Amino acid sequence: DQFTAQVSNEYELLVRPFAISRGVTIPVGGYDFNDLSVSYLLGQQRRVSGQFSVQQGTFYDGTLTAFGYSGARVSVTTRLSVEPSVSINRVQLDEGDFTNTVLRARSDYGFSPLMFASALVQYSSSDHTVSSNLRFRWEYSPGSELFVVYTDEHDTLGAGAPALRNRAFVVKVNRLLRF
Repeated sequence: DQFTAQVSNEYELLVRPFAISRGVTIPVGGYDFNDLSVSYLLGQQRRVSGQFSVQQGTFYDGTLTAFGYSGARVSVTTRLSVEPSVSINRVQLDEGDFTNTVLRARSDYGFSPLMFASALVQYSSSDHTVSSNLRFRWEYSPGSELFVVYTDEHDTLGAGAPALRNRAFVVKVNRLLRF
C-alpha cells in the first residue's frame, strides 16, 4: 500500500476565453493554481485494489474539490475482473458553479491467453452521455489477430433519452506473413 500527499503550484495563461462547462466560460488572463492532493493506493497484491484520492485548491478564479477512486481492480475469478472508477469534481467560480461526475466500469474476461473480451461503460455528467465499448480479441495464429469492436454513445438529456449520438461496429484482421 502507498500513501501520498502532494502540494502543487502552477500557472496558466489563457489567451482566449475557455468554455469549461455549459454556461461557464473562464475569461482571458493569468491564473495561479495552488492545491493539495492526498491519495491512498491499495497494493496490487490485494484481491481488491485501487487508489482513493482527494484534492482541494484554487482553480482559475475559484476553487476545486475533487474526489476519486481509480485504478481499481476486483478479481471476481482468475479469468474475470471488474475495474470500477469514479471521479467527482466540484468547481466554484465567479462565472458559475458546476460539478462534473464520471462513472466508469470496465470488465475483462480471458477465455485463454490468446483470446479475451472486454467491456467499458462510462457516464459523464458534463456532456450527459453514456457510452460503451465492447471488444473481442483472438490471436488465431502467432502474430495474427482478429478484433471485433462495438462502440456507442447515448445522450441522456432531453426528450426520448437515451438518444443515440453515434455507433460503430469494426472488424479488423491482422495476418502475419513470414517469408
